[in-house]
Amino acid sequence: MEWFKGGKIEDIIFVRLDYGDDIHKCVEEVAKKEDIQTGVIVSAIGTVDKSRMHSINTTDFPPEDEIMEFAGPVEVAGIHGIIADHKPHMHFTFYNYRTNKTTAGHLEPGCRTLYLAELVILKIKEAPLTRVLHPEKKVMQLKKKAS
Repeated sequence: MEWFKGGKIEDIIFVRLDYGDDIHKCVEEVAKKEDIQTGVIVSAIGTVDKSRMHSINTTDFPPEDEIMEFAGPVEVAGIHGIIADHKPHMHFTFYNYRTNKTTAGHLEPGCRTLYLAELVILKIKEAPLTRVLHPEKKVMQLKKKAS
């Protein structure tokens, strides 16, 4: 285990996505344009007509991911995550009315906004974070960026 202290909220960014917007790509774009080196996605809701996510499918190292895609209207109950080095790592939960199932996983590019999506991102200063690959386990780990 490792933890990092410090940082201050520099800004709060409210994002509205419209029909056809790719949620992941739009968050990446906002992170770059707003220079969000470190950030926290604290709230997000919306609807999508195409969902794309991955989930782990093994307990071995290195982990193996399975990509899943879902078509049709679904309600996004929440998206949250951390932005490090301007790159978002987001998880999301959604409900599919047609299948009466709730699903959660790692949000991938390809989640397309249906009616709307709304996100709140906290831009953090004085706490530069990055992700580095663990040399043996081959898992990306959150680290404090060297000054």
